[in-house]
Amino acid sequence: MSDTKTKRAKIVRDFTDAGTETQFTAGATVEMTEGSFANYQACGLIEPAADEPAAPAAPAAPAGRKAS
Repeated sequence: MSDTKTKRAKIVRDFTDAGTETQFTAGATVEMTEGSFANYQACGLIEPAADEPAAPAAPAAPAGRKAS
């Protein structure tokens, strides 16, 4: 038995995973590994499904210093 954690994702647009050739259809909700979820989300291909909590926002970059 595998201990791989999964997440539910809503597909934002049609795409095919180049490595696995798995096809995804916009509007569908699917279960996937957390690693795949993170990769697809970083590419803007998916978003958390309605029953999944949203990922925390990235921290803001510190303000730059002014040259003196």
